[in-house]
Amino acid sequence: MNRYLSELDQHRFGVITVKAEGLESIEDLEECISFSNNNKADLLIARLDASKINVVHQLETLGSILCDTLIYYELRCLRVKNSIPTAYTDEEPFRLREVMARDQVAVTDVAREAFSEYVGHYHSDPMLNRHDCDEAYVSWCEKTIKNAGESNKVIVAEDGNGICGFLTMKIHNDKRLELVLSGVVKRVEGRGVYRRMIQYAVEYAIRTGFKRIFTSTQIINLAVQRVWTAQGFLPQKFEYTFHKWFKANIKPVPIANKLHFG
Repeated sequence: MNRYLSELDQHRFGVITVKAEGLESIEDLEECISFSNNNKADLLIARLDASKINVVHQLETLGSILCDTLIYYELRCLRVKNSIPTAYTDEEPFRLREVMARDQVAVTDVAREAFSEYVGHYHSDPMLNRHDCDEAYVSWCEKTIKNAGESNKVIVAEDGNGICGFLTMKIHNDKRLELVLSGVVKRVEGRGVYRRMIQYAVEYAIRTGFKRIFTSTQIINLAVQRVWTAQGFLPQKFEYTFHKWFKANIKPVPIANKLHFG
């Protein structure tokens, strides 16, 4: 288990936030609660495998709310017989390339549009401001671009009107490639931009000798899961994300009716 104070969430939402990942037991949960109390936390964000039902029940008993269910997919590169080409001839041409420093503003704008009214675990929590939730993903994207290099790769899609999509990738020491964050602008939705970026990532992984590629999304986000399965990805596991608030005087934020599920 890993638990820590999240400075990014505290800066974004104005509440002291503890994040915990990989809870395995009731003892792990008790440690998280103690760590949260010792740090005077307002919010605990706990993520655990969906099979840990006893921990799930205890979280619910403590008043935690389920904010999302993630599904993880994996592709074993050795099972992909041929490298997938990255040049295509759809009705509108898109060029795929690695991000450059001058792209930061354009990619950030794509992220801001793509994650407007998105439904992640932040957005599912009625205590959090929805605009701040949108900006959490934008900040995540900005940070990744600034740290792009050997361990963090960013792919952008570009057409005649400029950058229209992005995909961030994290390189793990055990020869696994993680597809982390992605988005496309609304004007190119349905034109295969996201599919192309996934194909590019698979080709990159095979070419550079990665053993596996993995990624995750909310279980309700069916569109991207169809793209992954078409490329040979298989589901591996599910994880729950719970939010536990410690202070009763924090009031829910009104939620708009419009929702976007990816």
